[in-house]
Amino acid sequence: MAYVRCPNCGDTMHEFRDLEGDEEKAAARLALGELPAGEVFVAKAYHRCTYDGCRRIQRKDRWWVGATLPEED
Repeated sequence: MAYVRCPNCGDTMHEFRDLEGDEEKAAARLALGELPAGEVFVAKAYHRCTYDGCRRIQRKDRWWVGATLPEED
């Protein structure tokens, strides 16, 4: 767990956890869209906000690089 800034939660600090399960990792990859040239998606480099209802994922080393996971079915 890490305590970092979450742009989706009003730019406030929240706990983040590692991505869990193959479905969440696949959704994260799709949500991020096209990565910068030469960058490969590595699930361990990202984490997810644990605040109630938030679906933000972001890089552990660059909080401003991230996306919002789609709603679950």
